Amino acid sequence: MIFIGSDFDFSSYIHLVDFLGACFGENTEVVLYDFKDINHSVIAIHNEHISGRTVGAPLTSFALSKLKDKGKEGPPYYLNYLGMSKNNTPLKCNSFFILDRHGNPRGMLSINMDVTKYQQAAELLQKLAFMSNLKPVEREAPYVEAFQSSPRDMINGIINEVTHSGEISIERLTVDEKIEIIRRLNAEKLFLIKGAVSEVASILGVSAATVYRYISSINKGL
Repeated sequence: MIFIGSDFDFSSYIHLVDFLGACFGENTEVVLYDFKDINHSVIAIHNEHISGRTVGAPLTSFALSKLKDKGKEGPPYYLNYLGMSKNNTPLKCNSFFILDRHGNPRGMLSINMDVTKYQQAAELLQKLAFMSNLKPVEREAPYVEAFQSSPRDMINGIINEVTHSGEISIERLTVDEKIEIIRRLNAEKLFLIKGAVSEVASILGVSAATVYRYISSINKGL
């Protein structure tokens, strides 16, 4: 575990990461983020095998999407939302935003639990309790946070979602698909990360000016 310097004192939270990690055991990952550099935001992590991330990994898309709240809309924490590791392992996630004395978010502490074994147990119990006359209840699809090791992984993941394929070449993307990809990335606050525009332009095979033009149109609602 490594501590990266910041103008906010995270030293007590560093110890908390180790403490919580030891309390919850090997199936639970505890992560500490510093918002000073969102491109290398993870400053401490326990049980990193859960998500496959390491110290220096970027801030998650979930945290980026919630930064606009600045901890002022309700309590500064989010409970029991679904995350997916890089190998598609479902994770039960909880995140607490660390605020300074002025109420500004400076970092985040996340606890991510691998619930695979619990799901297997639940499936077994469901089979044992099955009754043919019971109909499943339809529920709205929850927000799912996909943990990525880099902004490029996040971009490629959204490209795959938009095109519904992991095989399509960038050259075959239509203009509408490129705009939709940029719309999704903009909604995920990816462009807050330094160098993200150039990275997206390179991946999509367009100029940075084109990406900026698309972002401007999207923000204007065109």
